[in-house]
Amino acid sequence: MILKPLDENLRAFFLNVMSEKENVYKSYDKIAEWFASNRPGQLIEKPYIDRLQLLLPNQATILDLGCGNGKPIMGYLLQSGFQVVGVDASEKMLDLAKQNFPAETFLLQDMRELQIGNKFDAIIAWHSFFHLPAIDQPKMIEIFANYLVPGGMLLFTSGSERGEAWGLNGGENLFHASLDSDEYRLLLQNHQFEIINHTVNDAACGNATVWLAQFNPQ
Repeated sequence: MILKPLDENLRAFFLNVMSEKENVYKSYDKIAEWFASNRPGQLIEKPYIDRLQLLLPNQATILDLGCGNGKPIMGYLLQSGFQVVGVDASEKMLDLAKQNFPAETFLLQDMRELQIGNKFDAIIAWHSFFHLPAIDQPKMIEIFANYLVPGGMLLFTSGSERGEAWGLNGGENLFHASLDSDEYRLLLQNHQFEIINHTVNDAACGNATVWLAQFNPQ
């Protein structure tokens, strides 16, 4: 059997799909203005953010990974008196964040290649971590641990079971991936996290699956 080379258009399509899968921030660059206008303004995440805040010292430092345009989560944390550093790989989203909060620190970085010179009291990766391919997610747990002080808190969202999915936003397909709950639990435990809360498909929070864990190195 002789295999024919892929048609150039088909090849370009597959390459584009792989790029969108591995680098979702490129899609966010295309829809930044649309996303800022259409993301619900109400803080449905508030119960989880409030619980996190109760576990932190006054004026704690927080790393918001995948901060987007900074609204509403980063804005709420700043209003609560916390010091927040925003990180996003989407240049367009970060431009909007800088307009919204010109006095704050923002870094254009891919969380998988994070380079920051200090550690934080908490890390939030809300609806950002789950855009990474499953193969990249285990390494991120180690990165989370590397950038937390002892006793630091980690808040992130995931899927509820292992798999991949695509969601249409602003005309762009956004990739999502998840491990299963037992895999996350084992990864967290292996990196010395104690799981404080794990809520699956919270209907009051857009069906988010939420993890809250504390870094307790021995």
